[in-house]
Amino acid sequence: MNTSSQFLFLSLIVIWYISVSGANTTIHPEEKKALESIAKSLGKKDWNFDIDPCSNKPKWFTNAANKVACNCSVAGDNFCHVVEISLKDQNLLGTLPTELNRLRYLQIIDLTRNYLGGTILKEWGGSMMNINKISLIGNQLTGSIPVEIANITTLQDLQLWNNQLSGILSLELGYLTQIRRLQISSNNFTGELPATLAKLTTLIDFKISDNQFSGKIPDFIQNWSNISELMIQGSGLSGPIPSGISLLKNLTELIISDLNGSEYAPLPQLNNMTLLKTLVLRNCNINGTLTQYLGIMSKLKHLDLSFNSISGTIPSIYATNNSLFLSGNLLTGLVPSWKPKVNEDLSYNNFNIRQGSQICHHEKVNLFSTSWAHNYIGTVSCLRKCRKPSYSLYINCGGKQETVNERTYDDDSDSSGPTKFHHSPTGNWAFITTGIFIDHGQLGEIYSPQNITTLTMNDAELYMN
Repeated sequence: MNTSSQFLFLSLIVIWYISVSGANTTIHPEEKKALESIAKSLGKKDWNFDIDPCSNKPKWFTNAANKVACNCSVAGDNFCHVVEISLKDQNLLGTLPTELNRLRYLQIIDLTRNYLGGTILKEWGGSMMNINKISLIGNQLTGSIPVEIANITTLQDLQLWNNQLSGILSLELGYLTQIRRLQISSNNFTGELPATLAKLTTLIDFKISDNQFSGKIPDFIQNWSNISELMIQGSGLSGPIPSGISLLKNLTELIISDLNGSEYAPLPQLNNMTLLKTLVLRNCNINGTLTQYLGIMSKLKHLDLSFNSISGTIPSIYATNNSLFLSGNLLTGLVPSWKPKVNEDLSYNNFNIRQGSQICHHEKVNLFSTSWAHNYIGTVSCLRKCRKPSYSLYINCGGKQETVNERTYDDDSDSSGPTKFHHSPTGNWAFITTGIFIDHGQLGEIYSPQNITTLTMNDAELYMN
């Protein structure tokens, strides 16, 4: 083969390679058109359609919160197909696009924390047959969950919390045979939970807090043997908590609060839940006494049984929990000696505490109004009596003691915390703090910003912390 022939042959190989490569990295033309319509519906204005959407280039793929991902290896197909659209925290002001049903290979749609309005489209249920995750968290969606959504038999994650959705849950939701996460908290759903939800044995995460449901917590939750997170806070449902909940051995997080109704019941048997890390049963009309086993569950770090009618004493074994909230019960007797690392809120009970007791000096125990020894509500345990009547109060919030304009502002630099009871060195005032942001671990417990700018007013020292 002469030189010119060799050059022509190699050129043909290069051209053929480029053609094949281009075919395998180019979006299907119909899907590109669909993306153009989707962009208009969502109000997504920075997609550059001069660049192939499946190129993984900026605007199309920046990070996990801003990406269009494609599959370019579909058997017998020379085009790429959109399998994921994630557009989170982008202040999108549009509506949900019907055109998503033109993306036949779409598996994930995540539009978390935008300002999208309108309703969830029933058209999605008739065509998005490969989708396994729909996340519309933190938008402004209204209306109900369309019955047609139950047609998406591949759906594993349905995350709709923090919207303005309403209506009743359709019994068809019980046909989502692969669903693993059903999160619909912080909406306006009403009615009873449909009995067909008993079929959702694949659930690992069920959250329905902050709604307006009616009826009792259903017994069928005992069927969800795989569930690890169950959250029913302020849902509108009534108690008591079903005894069958004891069968859910895989729970790591059980949070139920603010149940309606007046029927009281003892604490459910939870000793088989050896994986529990967080247990919150607050304001659930629980009576009876505290059980020993809750103090020896090795993984349990956060226990909240506040605002119930639990009586008796606190078993000393409870000191092993990292955070213990028992406020607003009928507990009596002596307060156990807690380890320094343990956060305890024992306020509003009937403990036997004397002023000057060693427990009064524990930095992480809130003992506000824990003893009603003087027969009136409001006795503040561990506080010294006021030295004299006081008619004014000056506090340098977050800062050290300062004197400004001949007025002394008390020191307020003492840190707060999950269960803090603090009275000032002057004896003129006190504060209590309580609570933990469970979803954020240790974050957010203490917030004390320091000013780094130059302040020119005369009393600048009052605004530094």
